[in-house]
Amino acid sequence: MKTEKPKGGAILTLTVAQNDAKLISDWVAEHLERTVVALSSGLETTLEIYFETDVEAELASLALEGFPIIGKSIHEYVVKDWAESWRNHFVPMDIGERLHVRPTSLPGEDVRRTDRLEIVLNPGLSFGTGNHFTTHFCLEQLDRLIPDIGARTVFDVGTGTGVLAIASIKLGAEKAFGLDFDELCLEQAASNAETNGVAKQIEFIHHDITDGWFDAVYDIVCANVYASILSDTASHLLGAARSYLVVSGIREEEIDKVAYAFVRVGGREILRDSDGEWGGLVIGAESSDLLARRTRPLEVK
Repeated sequence: MKTEKPKGGAILTLTVAQNDAKLISDWVAEHLERTVVALSSGLETTLEIYFETDVEAELASLALEGFPIIGKSIHEYVVKDWAESWRNHFVPMDIGERLHVRPTSLPGEDVRRTDRLEIVLNPGLSFGTGNHFTTHFCLEQLDRLIPDIGARTVFDVGTGTGVLAIASIKLGAEKAFGLDFDELCLEQAASNAETNGVAKQIEFIHHDITDGWFDAVYDIVCANVYASILSDTASHLLGAARSYLVVSGIREEEIDKVAYAFVRVGGREILRDSDGEWGGLVIGAESSDLLARRTRPLEVK
């Protein structure tokens, strides 16, 4: 995965249906080794992909011809474009009973809210603002679960902007860990944690979970990643959760398969939700055989 910050070049802009955005973004990440800026607006999403040259952008455009793309364009950009363009589409929102998520810079929102826990984000080139169902679902469940069980530790797999780790601390957890395979995401997540005053309580880790797992246990584990990865690493994810596992990034047609993967290794489905296209699950991790395995420390080695 290329993690250099863009310094000028060509940008391929795609307009896609909101429900197709993650599928296309995932394909670009895997096959073109580029991080996608996803800008949500109503039923459509704008995807921005940055390249060093217009030739690279043209080749990428050709490679994407088989996908359901409503419109696309290529134009030159300067360094400030990539970091600021998302602000036109990042909608501030209340999530759950306690959270409010907003951009770092938004006209008309100069006064801090006092009735909710505010999370201020600059997504940069990372995925995860709360506008998409998958992130929204995870935030709602953390808002409900952390205060209910008095969770002290949270592990966030596929941290992106760091929003779930940041929310965990805001909601009362003592320590959070955010893991991602993309170094650029981790850099932005660390910056967001600093902006929100929780950097000392969050450890960000560069790692691909398909390459191995950590010997650690957490009160709550969140994983907003591909459904195939959730199924393939179900035993590791569940084994790392002391109380609950919150998973999302699942297509509606895949949710039964993912749920079964966790039940098969000892989990218990507690809740599921979807928006008709994307789904999320809360899995209980309190079965006796799993509890017997939980003797490891609460810190990543």
